[in-house]
Amino acid sequence: MSDETETGTPTESVVRRAAHRSRLGALWRRTAAAVRGSSLYRWLTAEPDPDVIVIDLRKTWTVGPVIRLLDAVLDRLLPPLEDSRTAATIRAVTASTLAAPAVVGGLAVLGVGLLLVLVSVATGTLGVTRLGLAAGLALAGAIATRERRNWAELRETRPVELLVAALEPPAPPDEAESNTAPNDRTRPTASAETDEPDSDSPEREREADRRAPAER
Repeated sequence: MSDETETGTPTESVVRRAAHRSRLGALWRRTAAAVRGSSLYRWLTAEPDPDVIVIDLRKTWTVGPVIRLLDAVLDRLLPPLEDSRTAATIRAVTASTLAAPAVVGGLAVLGVGLLLVLVSVATGTLGVTRLGLAAGLALAGAIATRERRNWAELRETRPVELLVAALEPPAPPDEAESNTAPNDRTRPTASAETDEPDSDSPEREREADRRAPAER
């Protein structure tokens, strides 16, 4: 075993050195450095600030007038909009989507695949890559339309729960403190119940009286 490791170690080092000096290795290092130096990567990997500062934009001089103007416009537009046909159509589409979200999403993906084929044929750019992509989209959309469960049932599935847990923002500090406060309040009671009796209890006094004659 020792001979194999001794002979294998120089070989691995030579392979690593060759990969490090190759053009592919240099391209990989440049790509990794560019990704790590990007603002998006630094924003995603930045440590969260424990001291959260809440600013009411309505009380600021720059954004406050804009927000008050938007509130005034929305207060006048929303009441007529709620009784319009547009709002009724939006509510109907929302209800249909929640009743069968997979079907609606599958039809949308299927439509994108067919639209890609039509656009490629019209522009004369239909190739193997676009045809394969359109076929994949059409196949995925057709498979998704077979799922008839509503959003409430899909919400309880494991993949959707994992996706929601990954995208759900953390709880605010105030809620976290309020959730842990009852546990902290109950701790002194539990510890008080498990404490030993005081030294001035009657049992301790009787034991002390019994030990006194024996010591004498």
